[in-house]
Amino acid sequence: MSTHYLPAYIARSMSPTNHWFIVVGAALVLMVGCGETGVGPKDELPVLSNPETSFNDRDRSFYAAVTVTLPESATVIDSVWIEMFQIVGGTSIDSAAADTFLLSISLVDDATNGDILPLDGVYARTFDSPLPSGTGGAVRFEFHALIAGDTHTAADTLRLINLRPVILSVSAAALLTLPPQGSELVAIDTVRATVADPDGLNDIKRVGFTVLKPDSTMANNGQPFLLADNGLLEPYGDLVAGDGVYSLIIQLESTNDRGTYVYRFTAQDLSGAVSDTVTQIVVVQ
Repeated sequence: MSTHYLPAYIARSMSPTNHWFIVVGAALVLMVGCGETGVGPKDELPVLSNPETSFNDRDRSFYAAVTVTLPESATVIDSVWIEMFQIVGGTSIDSAAADTFLLSISLVDDATNGDILPLDGVYARTFDSPLPSGTGGAVRFEFHALIAGDTHTAADTLRLINLRPVILSVSAAALLTLPPQGSELVAIDTVRATVADPDGLNDIKRVGFTVLKPDSTMANNGQPFLLADNGLLEPYGDLVAGDGVYSLIIQLESTNDRGTYVYRFTAQDLSGAVSDTVTQIVVVQ
């Protein structure tokens, strides 16, 4: 309601006639004021709002959520789902024509599958990543809701940055035979680890492996043996520089312990993030 100030002379001593004039005048002012509230019709909320996406690179899972508000003309939500795309050549959601479709999955509001609270209007889901290990770049999510025959849409883009490196594979001889006792010969093996990093191979700081010996002690005082991706055959045995395959030549003398060795490989990026550990068993006889 608009605010109108009464004339200053209302505070004066007034005769009965003046009282009648002021009452009628005030009534007219109130009638005019009530006719102009200054408040327009309530703005209708968007059907889909607050889209949210995240990625957990520890368990390689995505989380997606969106708030769904029913239009005034509807009473039931038929379905809510997302479509996921890998963005090709950038991070813009305007490049949809070049994006690669990855999956379509429903969202729920029943406190299951990653949804937190039931019936709170937030539809969500946690799901395994459809991307290959070590994939970076960006992904685009399209949120859809089917309500009373109409489809409503919202979008969100998630940049996959500063993710942990991934060890794709390792190779080492499963069985090594030591030379005879007292021999100056050595047993030679080339150990390799193929590594990827979502932020590029330039983000990898080091790749190495620790060795648990048959007597349950750690070789090299527990420090990792470092592999290299520098293309040097000596002393690393690396074939191609910068291809993501890290290598190291190891030598075992006749005096080394016989038994089962456990190699544990890890990769670390420049931010300090460490990959999952990959284990390789080597038997020395």
